[in-house]
Amino acid sequence: MSPRPEANPALRTFPLRLFGARKARAVLDEHPFDRRDFEPALNTRLLVLQSTPFCNIDCDYCYLPNRHNPARMSVLTARLAARRLAEDDLVGPSLTVIWHAGEPLTAPPAFYEEAFAAIADELGSGCEISHSIQTNATLIDDRWCELFRRHGVRVGVSVDGPAFVHDRHRTTRDGKGTHRRLLRGVAKLRQHGIAHHAIAVVTADSLAHADAIHAFFAEQGIHDVGFNFDEAEGVHSASSLEHREQEYAAFVERMLLHMQSSAGSYQVRELTNAFRLIRDGAPTYRWRGEVLPENGQTMPFAMISVAWNGDFSTFSPELLGQANVRFDNFRLGNVERESYLAAANNAPFRALWTAVVGGVDACRQACPYFGYCGGGSPANKLYENSDIASAETLYCRNMIKRPFDTVLSHLETTIAASTSR
Repeated sequence: MSPRPEANPALRTFPLRLFGARKARAVLDEHPFDRRDFEPALNTRLLVLQSTPFCNIDCDYCYLPNRHNPARMSVLTARLAARRLAEDDLVGPSLTVIWHAGEPLTAPPAFYEEAFAAIADELGSGCEISHSIQTNATLIDDRWCELFRRHGVRVGVSVDGPAFVHDRHRTTRDGKGTHRRLLRGVAKLRQHGIAHHAIAVVTADSLAHADAIHAFFAEQGIHDVGFNFDEAEGVHSASSLEHREQEYAAFVERMLLHMQSSAGSYQVRELTNAFRLIRDGAPTYRWRGEVLPENGQTMPFAMISVAWNGDFSTFSPELLGQANVRFDNFRLGNVERESYLAAANNAPFRALWTAVVGGVDACRQACPYFGYCGGGSPANKLYENSDIASAETLYCRNMIKRPFDTVLSHLETTIAASTSR
């Protein structure tokens, strides 16, 4: 989760740097990828490892195409995923390893013990490594809590709120709800004192129940929540929030009220991010001399995803494993055969990089939020617009613009009220 905003951010002065249209760059084919074009030097901040594509439940909004496949990553593949970072000089001072894209707890604790050790062995003491696991929590028991505590694993729980919301979409393969099993797992985390946050998927069924959803998280002692929505992505071809953006806006506004009334004890990821961006602006980097806002989904190799079999990709993690002829199913290479940067010479990477830069340019020309977003999500552009080189998506409006506007409106009202006294 992002750092928390100050207790009373409205008392600060906020630089509002909304950038307008700019001239598009030259055709990218004239300027192939060169890591020397980036300042500071490229390094990987996020390594997404798929210990298994298998999931023991069957959410109806899941984007993953192969979640019935019980295959597992080997410890050697995890080791090679880390070794390639070192070989390519992509290791920075810190690295977050997220075990995701399937239900990671369907692999045994012993696998993670060995994989954690192998990754640490390959990257050495000069890199601070943190591990995160995103889980549906239905398999959490004492053994898992002991592993989490021993290694300081950051635990994210996928839960949509109370049972009447959660069990409409997060079910077993025979259609049974999973909420009761999830609560047992969350109780184990509390029992062992394991800090955890939640990621909730907002669907059309959630929109009228913001208060009940907040109350559920408060009752469970979960103080950090991220709200995704059922995106049109991968094998999930349509979002239930299409044409319901005003209802979603009301949901976000209600969550801001709950967050503000909590005196800082309850944080909503999207709103916290908006406070931070308004207060501090976005971090920046230079590419070919231009100053651009950081966006890990548009910066090559800032985020690397490695599938269970060693296939890897970069940019949006949701791309890896998706069927796509033009980009060779987003398999840029395999850690067992080649390094990450070697993939920059391959046709699929060149085509993907060209499309991503085109999409960044499209956003920069059209969107006043570009200075905070940095070019959106390539995966959502592909699945919503059928073109990575495009601009606005429902994802942009729901995850970036709506929280930003909600927070900005709140701050303007607060400041106006304080100055009129």
